[in-house]
Amino acid sequence: MSLLLDKKELKKAAKEITTVKLHEVIETLNSVLAERQKETEVLSQIRALAKAQGFTLEQLGYQLNADVVVSHDDDTESKGKRPVKPKFKTINKESQFFYVDAGKLHLLKTHTMKKALLDRGIKVVPFHKVDTKYAKDIEALLAEAGTQAIENFNSKVDVWNSWAQANGEEILSKK
Repeated sequence: MSLLLDKKELKKAAKEITTVKLHEVIETLNSVLAERQKETEVLSQIRALAKAQGFTLEQLGYQLNADVVVSHDDDTESKGKRPVKPKFKTINKESQFFYVDAGKLHLLKTHTMKKALLDRGIKVVPFHKVDTKYAKDIEALLAEAGTQAIENFNSKVDVWNSWAQANGEEILSKK
């Protein structure tokens, strides 16, 4: 029985199948799944052996297929998912937006907040349109946002560096 039937053939076969045949199909699929599981276990043993000897499976002539069911992959557990390489972005005060809530000036953190604020009737204004009585608050808000941006960047650098050290990538420096 071919596992690579297209959708139309599967629908056609499903109409013709009886419960007896259905049990046979389930047994066949279970045996195929068991074979694939054994192949996966053997492949993980080969991968571990190749890694211990300093080779990759590709170097040994194996071509990995994406359709192989892998239930346990030691490589991805030890290395982890590759994090996004952090980039530090400076805060340009001319491009920032502010809003006044309860008589206090606030910095708009994300533009997704903007719609919610506008729905609540709170005006969101760019830097150059902020009322002059709030001018002294702008620098403090921007300094606080800058400090938070540095903290966020440094925490992302920690995550990156721990992954990079395990995978031989570039080690980044903190701000």
